[in-house]
Amino acid sequence: MASWHRSGHFLALLVVMVSSLFAGTMSALAQAPAPIEGVWRTALKSEITIMACPEGFCGHLSRIVVPEGLLSGAEAEAAAAMAPEDFFDYRNEDPALRDRPMLGLQILTLWQGQQPYIYDGEIYNPEDGKTYTGYLEMTGPDVVRLNGCVLFNVVCRGEDWTRVPAEELEARAAAEAGTEAAEAAAPAQ
Repeated sequence: MASWHRSGHFLALLVVMVSSLFAGTMSALAQAPAPIEGVWRTALKSEITIMACPEGFCGHLSRIVVPEGLLSGAEAEAAAAMAPEDFFDYRNEDPALRDRPMLGLQILTLWQGQQPYIYDGEIYNPEDGKTYTGYLEMTGPDVVRLNGCVLFNVVCRGEDWTRVPAEELEARAAAEAGTEAAEAAAPAQ
């Protein structure tokens, strides 16, 4: 009877330990970001930050780079003189939305598709001011392919985005913090 009691005690202890490990692993998995979350660099060098949101995943324009050749001469000159905070959604089809700032603008609304690395959703294109159906596919840990579609998803056009390395984001944040500190310490004129 004593040996059964010991082995029963051992079994109970083992169950508690395994349960604790399992619960800790599940908790860590629940808190780990989805592979799609992060900062992604577009083909035109702007950046989109994708995070979890009530709809699933939302992508916001977090860095604006105006590529050469995209704008007319006068537009390009004006854009070169502007800060990213000065860009607005001027090409939106809805005139009531044309005064929205571009920086921080939500351009993706995604939700998990039927395959593990496919996210279906809606894509807003600020270049023409229209929203398209489409999907984002994780083609690797640091590469996604965004596909916007028209005509009931018969015609789709895609573009590859790459994940911005964490080291680059950290260096940029440190440089911006240093600039802000220097500006705060400078005497007022």
